[in-house]
Amino acid sequence: MANLTPYFPQLRAQCAPLGVSLRRAGQATDSLSGLAALFGGYFTGLLVPAKTGAGSRQRELPRVAVFWAFLGQVLLRGATCRWALMRLQADAVARGHEPPDDNTSAYCQARKVLSLFWLQTLFAALNRWFEPRTKAQWWGRVVRLIDATGFSMPDTEENRRRWPYAGRQKPGCGFPTGKLVGLFCLHTGRLIAWVEASWKTHDVKLARRLLATLRSGEVLVADRAYCGWLFLVQLLTQKVDFVIRLHQARHVRPGRARSWLETWLKPTRPSGMSRRAWKKQPPSLLVRLVRFQVQARGFRPHHVIVVTSLLDAKAFPDSAIAALYARRWQVELHFRQIKTNLALDVLRGLSPATIERELWMHAITYNLIRALLLDAATTHAVPLERLSFKGALDALHAWADRAFHSGRHRRLARRTLLARIANDQVPLRPDRHEPRARKRRPKAYQLLNRPRRLMRVSASRRLR
Repeated sequence: MANLTPYFPQLRAQCAPLGVSLRRAGQATDSLSGLAALFGGYFTGLLVPAKTGAGSRQRELPRVAVFWAFLGQVLLRGATCRWALMRLQADAVARGHEPPDDNTSAYCQARKVLSLFWLQTLFAALNRWFEPRTKAQWWGRVVRLIDATGFSMPDTEENRRRWPYAGRQKPGCGFPTGKLVGLFCLHTGRLIAWVEASWKTHDVKLARRLLATLRSGEVLVADRAYCGWLFLVQLLTQKVDFVIRLHQARHVRPGRARSWLETWLKPTRPSGMSRRAWKKQPPSLLVRLVRFQVQARGFRPHHVIVVTSLLDAKAFPDSAIAALYARRWQVELHFRQIKTNLALDVLRGLSPATIERELWMHAITYNLIRALLLDAATTHAVPLERLSFKGALDALHAWADRAFHSGRHRRLARRTLLARIANDQVPLRPDRHEPRARKRRPKAYQLLNRPRRLMRVSASRRLR
């Protein structure tokens, strides 16, 4: 007979809430299959029903089930809400419960009211999982990459008020366009932080909102759009070094020197900055310029000049600076994976609230796949950069619909999945050049040069 009397009765009141939370987390994970079994370990103790607010009542579609269905939509490009509802119905039948109604309204409403704070908590938990597994791999320093990209969404009045049309688009014929600036880790590829705004907002203005995420001693690598005097000073104020390409508007002295030091004087005060804040800025900025030659097969060689705060040429040779800036292209590949493989390029929310949740879900999904890749690389001792993001995504599609009814089956499935990802390595392709070109021509349809409601059927089709 089991002894139910605790050894420390005075601690029972303090430990009881912890036991309830653990049981709720276990039930939330055990009641779902596939994705929950593979990814649930990254959110230990967080995938529980809400205590208060939206989703706190006993609902037909609890927020944990909606989260996994939403995640499945992001993983599968083009997946509709009806597809997600079918997965919820299949999962309910597999557990012996009554399936939800065929109407997608309940699922869409449940997805719309997902707590943003809860999604941000899950995103932060993933970043904490990465922290002890991130090593300084470039001359003992941790390197961050930053860049901007665009995304579009359905043409609704609510979306247009927050994200207006891009330039030269007729009313009713374009799409609301937003801009996203992301901060990535060079060593793991994870998305550390991101901000979004209208496409009219400059990249540097959004990047300033991410400066609090950078830590002392890190190195930031970026393209020439971020080579502004004030932005570089703000980086040095936080003791963050930088390797950024020289802006095209700043002229340098001609010569054959590979690297040299320059002192940039304080420019005129920006219009959006107060005089008091501008007086606090230093009078000058000492930087090091490194010139190197880039040779691509089939193209003429050209010179590139980068600006860096790493002034010691002996500690950080010119070749190391050039090699580091060459790896800046990794951020373009990360954005391609998020936009092309996870369909961030065209979102489908009809309101800003839904768009915000889609953006957070894309960030969480991308980091989950990156966590799987890092686990596979660490477990099987393979280079992380050689693992295929698309291959991991395809493997997840194969395992997402499988039900694992015991812990032993889950552990076996995870080991098998990690081995499959580790074996799917891309070949070494240094200096690979893939032009942005399409071989298949689009259909010769007429252009939508008026609002759709005014041209339901063209005159040419009426004559047929």
